[in-house]
Amino acid sequence: MVFSAQGPVNRLPINMEKEKIEKAIKAIGRPEITFKEILVRDIQRVLIEKSYDEAIVFAEQYFLSTDVNAGLVRALVVCRRYRLSPIAATQVLDILSNREAGKE
Repeated sequence: MVFSAQGPVNRLPINMEKEKIEKAIKAIGRPEITFKEILVRDIQRVLIEKSYDEAIVFAEQYFLSTDVNAGLVRALVVCRRYRLSPIAATQVLDILSNREAGKE
């Protein structure tokens, strides 16, 4: 569960965003790197509490010059391009990190 400054955030997007989530995941594809869950949670927190731009800057600074940086930033950029809400984008990151961990 993701928490915002106001408390727990409902993780279920509206039906319209489910289609956008599927399109974004298809556009992103399967990342060649593993997203560590704790790092994904930090990016999700920044995304929910601030903005896409802040989350991208956070990922770029935290993972300076790594494949993880490129994968996470690409995922965030695709989510923004598909106009996903921050909550829906956190679900995309969860799905991608679960795929890499073999949970899906």
